[in-house]
Amino acid sequence: MTHADGKPGQSLAERIETLRRAVTPAGTRLPSDASVATAIAARAGASLIDENTLYRLRTGRTVNPSMKVLKALADHFQVSPGFFFPGSVWGPEEHLALADALRSPHVRRLCMRLGQMSSEELAQVDQLLHGRDV
Repeated sequence: MTHADGKPGQSLAERIETLRRAVTPAGTRLPSDASVATAIAARAGASLIDENTLYRLRTGRTVNPSMKVLKALADHFQVSPGFFFPGSVWGPEEHLALADALRSPHVRRLCMRLGQMSSEELAQVDQLLHGRDV
Protein backbone atom coordinates (compact mmCIF):
# COMPACT_ATOMS: atom_id res chain seq x y z
CA MET A 1 0.00 0.00 0.00
CA THR A 2 0.96 3.64 -0.06
CA HIS A 3 2.85 4.71 3.04
CA ALA A 4 1.95 7.74 5.16
CA ASP A 5 4.52 9.81 3.24
CA GLY A 6 2.63 9.12 -0.01
CA LYS A 7 5.29 6.82 -1.42
CA PRO A 8 4.37 3.35 -2.65
CA GLY A 9 5.37 0.30 -0.65
CA GLN A 10 8.46 -1.60 -1.70
CA SER A 11 6.93 -4.93 -2.72
CA LEU A 12 5.56 -5.55 -6.18
CA ALA A 13 2.17 -6.42 -4.67
CA GLU A 14 2.07 -3.10 -2.79
CA ARG A 15 3.00 -1.16 -5.90
CA ILE A 16 0.33 -2.83 -8.05
CA GLU A 17 -2.28 -2.17 -5.38
CA THR A 18 -1.13 1.44 -5.06
CA LEU A 19 -1.63 1.93 -8.80
CA ARG A 20 -5.05 0.30 -8.77
CA ARG A 21 -6.12 2.76 -6.10
CA ALA A 22 -4.45 5.77 -7.75
CA VAL A 23 -6.24 5.31 -11.08
CA THR A 24 -9.67 4.56 -9.60
CA PRO A 25 -11.90 7.61 -9.14
CA ALA A 26 -13.08 8.20 -5.58
CA GLY A 27 -16.37 6.53 -4.79
CA THR A 28 -16.02 3.85 -7.45
CA ARG A 29 -15.08 0.20 -7.15
CA LEU A 30 -11.53 -0.90 -7.80
CA PRO A 31 -11.12 -2.64 -11.16
CA SER A 32 -11.31 -6.42 -10.97
CA ASP A 33 -8.34 -8.56 -11.87
CA ALA A 34 -10.35 -9.88 -14.81
CA SER A 35 -11.09 -6.40 -16.16
CA VAL A 36 -7.45 -5.34 -15.86
CA ALA A 37 -6.25 -8.55 -17.58
CA THR A 38 -8.81 -8.04 -20.36
CA ALA A 39 -7.73 -4.41 -20.85
CA ILE A 40 -4.06 -5.44 -20.99
CA ALA A 41 -4.85 -8.12 -23.58
CA ALA A 42 -6.85 -5.64 -25.66
CA ARG A 43 -4.01 -3.12 -25.64
CA ALA A 44 -1.28 -5.69 -26.31
CA GLY A 45 -3.23 -7.67 -28.88
CA ALA A 46 -2.34 -10.82 -26.96
CA SER A 47 -3.04 -12.39 -23.61
CA LEU A 48 0.07 -11.48 -21.61
CA ILE A 49 -1.48 -11.92 -18.18
CA ASP A 50 -4.64 -13.62 -16.94
CA GLU A 51 -6.74 -12.70 -13.94
CA ASN A 52 -5.25 -15.47 -11.77
CA THR A 53 -1.70 -14.32 -12.47
CA LEU A 54 -2.66 -10.74 -11.74
CA TYR A 55 -4.31 -11.80 -8.49
CA ARG A 56 -1.17 -13.71 -7.45
CA LEU A 57 1.03 -10.71 -8.26
CA ARG A 58 -1.29 -8.27 -6.53
CA THR A 59 -1.46 -10.36 -3.36
CA GLY A 60 2.24 -11.25 -3.22
CA ARG A 61 1.79 -14.95 -3.97
CA THR A 62 3.94 -14.52 -7.10
CA VAL A 63 6.88 -12.15 -6.85
CA ASN A 64 8.98 -12.61 -9.96
CA PRO A 65 7.03 -11.87 -13.15
CA SER A 66 8.65 -11.65 -16.56
CA MET A 67 9.71 -8.28 -17.92
CA LYS A 68 6.99 -8.70 -20.56
CA VAL A 69 4.35 -8.83 -17.80
CA LEU A 70 5.83 -5.82 -15.98
CA LYS A 71 5.88 -3.86 -19.24
CA ALA A 72 2.24 -4.77 -19.89
CA LEU A 73 1.26 -3.65 -16.37
CA ALA A 74 3.25 -0.43 -16.78
CA ASP A 75 1.58 0.30 -20.12
CA HIS A 76 -1.85 -0.37 -18.65
CA PHE A 77 -1.32 1.89 -15.64
CA GLN A 78 0.65 4.43 -17.71
CA VAL A 79 3.80 4.39 -15.59
CA SER A 80 7.35 3.41 -16.41
CA PRO A 81 8.31 -0.20 -15.69
CA GLY A 82 10.79 1.22 -13.17
CA PHE A 83 7.86 2.03 -10.88
CA PHE A 84 7.62 -1.66 -9.97
CA PHE A 85 11.18 -1.97 -8.73
CA PRO A 86 12.29 -1.22 -5.17
CA GLY A 87 14.08 2.07 -4.86
CA SER A 88 11.67 4.04 -7.01
CA VAL A 89 11.08 7.12 -4.90
CA TRP A 90 8.22 8.44 -6.98
CA GLY A 91 4.68 7.59 -6.07
CA PRO A 92 2.04 6.70 -8.65
CA GLU A 93 0.90 10.31 -8.96
CA GLU A 94 4.34 11.42 -10.13
CA HIS A 95 4.62 8.52 -12.57
CA LEU A 96 1.15 9.23 -13.96
CA ALA A 97 1.89 12.97 -14.24
CA LEU A 98 5.14 12.25 -16.07
CA ALA A 99 3.43 9.87 -18.49
CA ASP A 100 0.77 12.50 -19.14
CA ALA A 101 3.35 15.26 -19.68
CA LEU A 102 5.40 13.13 -22.09
CA ARG A 103 2.41 12.80 -24.41
CA SER A 104 3.07 16.40 -25.47
CA PRO A 105 5.53 16.75 -28.36
CA HIS A 106 6.69 20.06 -26.85
CA VAL A 107 7.59 18.40 -23.56
CA ARG A 108 9.38 15.55 -25.34
CA ARG A 109 11.37 18.05 -27.40
CA LEU A 110 12.37 19.98 -24.27
CA CYS A 111 13.36 16.76 -22.51
CA MET A 112 15.58 15.79 -25.41
CA ARG A 113 17.27 19.19 -25.30
CA LEU A 114 17.68 19.07 -21.52
CA GLY A 115 19.33 15.68 -21.84
CA GLN A 116 22.07 17.28 -23.93
CA MET A 117 22.87 20.04 -21.43
CA SER A 118 25.76 20.22 -19.01
CA SER A 119 25.22 20.25 -15.25
CA GLU A 120 25.84 23.99 -15.19
CA GLU A 121 23.28 24.64 -17.92
CA LEU A 122 20.73 22.45 -16.14
CA ALA A 123 21.32 24.40 -12.92
CA GLN A 124 20.64 27.65 -14.81
CA VAL A 125 17.41 26.27 -16.28
CA ASP A 126 16.35 25.08 -12.83
CA GLN A 127 17.01 28.52 -11.37
CA LEU A 128 15.10 30.16 -14.21
CA LEU A 129 12.10 27.86 -13.74
CA HIS A 130 12.00 28.42 -10.01
CA GLY A 131 12.24 32.22 -10.26
CA ARG A 132 15.61 32.61 -8.63
CA ASP A 133 18.36 34.93 -9.83
CA VAL A 134 20.63 33.28 -12.36
